[in-house]
Amino acid sequence: MLENLHNQYVMAIGRVLLVLIYFLGGFALLTGDMPVEYAASKGLPAVAVWVGFAIKLFAGLAVIIGFQTRIAACLLILFTLGTAFIFHPFWVEGEWNSFWKEISMIGGLLLLAAVGPGPLSIDERNKR
Repeated sequence: MLENLHNQYVMAIGRVLLVLIYFLGGFALLTGDMPVEYAASKGLPAVAVWVGFAIKLFAGLAVIIGFQTRIAACLLILFTLGTAFIFHPFWVEGEWNSFWKEISMIGGLLLLAAVGPGPLSIDERNKR
């Protein structure tokens, strides 16, 4: 069925939906609504929270517009690995589902890093 659709649009929509949660979450960087205290309770310094939210915002935006997509996807993979093990460790009761959701997100990001952003992207436009 997807072959009958325009795959370029499917890839662009999928790319946006995959990283929308990161991009929207990164807006906390702009609003100042970052959970620094919660992160500190897990042993993270405030600067790590700032870096994490910057990655969410800027790498999320990069993937959405298809700019340096593979690099941005890899940054989000590293961020998500940290999030999975620091904030949602599977060995803690009640975190099993959240941990595996994070790992599933990594799967989607790995696919994006492998195949690239698709035709409707700045990366593809720059190839021409």
